[in-house]
Amino acid sequence: MKSFQNQELLSALKGANSLFLCTHIMPDGDAIGSMLAAGLILEKLGKRVVLSCADEVPARYRFLPGADRIVPPQGLDPASFDAALSLDAADGDRVGACAGICRQIPLTLQVDHHGTNPLYAALNEVDASAPAAGVIVARMAQALSVPLDRDIAVCLYTAISTDTGNFCFSGVDGETFEIMGRLMDTGMDIVAPARQVHLMRSREYLGLLGRALEGMTFLFGGQATLTRVSARDFADFNALPEHSDGIVNYGLYIPGIRLTVFMDAHLPDQTKFSIRSIAPVSAQNIAKALGGGGHIAAAGCTMNIPADRALPLMLAEMEKELKRHA
Repeated sequence: MKSFQNQELLSALKGANSLFLCTHIMPDGDAIGSMLAAGLILEKLGKRVVLSCADEVPARYRFLPGADRIVPPQGLDPASFDAALSLDAADGDRVGACAGICRQIPLTLQVDHHGTNPLYAALNEVDASAPAAGVIVARMAQALSVPLDRDIAVCLYTAISTDTGNFCFSGVDGETFEIMGRLMDTGMDIVAPARQVHLMRSREYLGLLGRALEGMTFLFGGQATLTRVSARDFADFNALPEHSDGIVNYGLYIPGIRLTVFMDAHLPDQTKFSIRSIAPVSAQNIAKALGGGGHIAAAGCTMNIPADRALPLMLAEMEKELKRHA
């Protein structure tokens, strides 16, 4: 298992009595799982911890230990915290309304694994080679000599398995499975969380998925796919933004496809894109060109323009990236 590198950050965690933990908006499994695991680890050291997110915890992750303790940042007193720790947030603005709290806390810290991260905190532990932020949190527990228990294990399993596509994405290595071995050694029953995270799907999700697959288009000589959902689709299935999470991956599960994009156009003046690719084609390059970020194989961006203006820009960047690797 690799070492946690930033010793100054570890010292700051040990020295702080009260910590504000937050993660990115529209949180996924790595965001929620990493924050909850970090909170449990720090509480084992006797720290006061408050967990916060600008958006609600998606229903599929509410089973996680401590998920009911995650609160919105509104009304929290920044003066009551010694340090702020953000997890899995690629830049300072990705934490949404939590950023206002972080800016008023004397010391900012972060743990992240996005290659586009600008090292926005005072103390940073960012490793773009880690397949999930949860991997770095596991290293943090080891560095702080905090033993893992079943609650921490379930949170870290959720974090790591979701961001690795249930251990199918690039970046998974021997360390990933070493950590999984340690999680299993706590006595964690993997069946229940695995079923909740990877098998169970809501009716709203299945409705959106059906519409997206029905309208899938093949682009650039069959090298890429595009799926999309509209405001009408969301209304028809009474769906929320969280119900579209993961649909993008289906566009890549086709022989010969190197790149896929999922377009969420449920708002009139905002278009959200999720991008997945097979190396060497880079989803990250496309997202960065359009103001977003992420990883080489998985990235995204949000454009504050309607879909009919945003889509041509996305298609142009997709074509550029495919031509780079023709």
